[in-house]
Amino acid sequence: MKLPFKVDLSDKVAAITGGGGVLMSEFGRILALNGAKVALLDINADAARAIAEDIEREGGRAIAVKCDCLDKASIETAKAEIEKTLGKVNMLINGAGGNSPKGTTDIEFMTKDVADKKTFFDLDGQGLRFVFDLNILSAFLVTQVFAKDMVEAGGGNIINISSMNAFRPLTKIPAYSAAKAGVSNFTQ
Repeated sequence: MKLPFKVDLSDKVAAITGGGGVLMSEFGRILALNGAKVALLDINADAARAIAEDIEREGGRAIAVKCDCLDKASIETAKAEIEKTLGKVNMLINGAGGNSPKGTTDIEFMTKDVADKKTFFDLDGQGLRFVFDLNILSAFLVTQVFAKDMVEAGGGNIINISSMNAFRPLTKIPAYSAAKAGVSNFTQ
C-alpha cells in the first residue's frame, strides 16, 4: 500500500478493537506503515491473527489479541498481554461494533398492510440491548481500561468509530442508528 504521506508513529502502541474486521484492519495497516506497534483486538482471534500476519509480512509490527469487548476481565487480560508484548498503549481505536438482525426491521415505511413483516412494533428489546452493548458499552468498557494509563502518563489518543447514521438515521436499523448516536455523544 502506498501512502500519500507518512507520520512517524514509531514510539506509539495502538490498540484497535474489532481489529480483525474489514474497516479496523485497514486502520491497523496504516498505523503500522507509519511505524506504530499495533494490537488487533477481536473476539474472532483467527481473523485478527490473519491481519496481524499480513501486517508483519509487510514489515510492520502487529499482534492479534483475543478479546471480548463486552467483558471487562477479557479487556484487562488483553491489555496485560499488549503491555507485555508491545508496551503501554497510547493510541486506542474503539472499532468493535455493528448491527444485528434482532434490531432491524423488514420494511422501510410503516403502513397498515404489513402482514408477515417484522416492523418497529415487533422488535425485541433484547435485540436493541445487544446492538447498544456492542457499540456503546464496548467503547465505554475498553476506554475505562485503557484510558487510565493515558491519563496517568499525561497523554494519549482515543478514537471512537461512529457512523453517519448517528446524524441521519437510516430506516430499518433504528437500534444501530441510536447506538451510533450514543457513541458520538460518549465521544463528545
